[in-house]
Amino acid sequence: MKPSATLTVLTTLVLAAFSICAQGRRSTRDGVYSDGQAARGQAFYKTSCASCHGETLAGSGAQNPPLAGPDFTANWTGQTLDDLFEKIQTSMPADHPGALSRGTNADILAYILKVNQLPAGKNELPSDVEALQQIQFEAAK
Repeated sequence: MKPSATLTVLTTLVLAAFSICAQGRRSTRDGVYSDGQAARGQAFYKTSCASCHGETLAGSGAQNPPLAGPDFTANWTGQTLDDLFEKIQTSMPADHPGALSRGTNADILAYILKVNQLPAGKNELPSDVEALQQIQFEAAK
């Protein structure tokens, strides 16, 4: 087999393997939450998060980091939504970690995605680990 043909075959195999691995994976750019869910999340955010992270999600230093903007998106890009969700679930609110239900935290996360200009879709963001592990965090274009 000619070297160019071998390279073509190898390239095709690598691309096929990548495609198989990527199946089922979605991105935050794919509309993974609904507008209604984000609206509920905004209400929960105001009562449970805004006192530390600010009304505009801008944060106020290392203890209360921003939940919107380029620093936030750079920190989470490439990770799964489960990584971010579990951070929220296990450490927030700071005065009562884990006090909010998984459903409430999914709503809050939907609001965070909306504020970061990621598109809404028809379905609500799930709160189960397996589903969230299949969604890659990517910043808005």
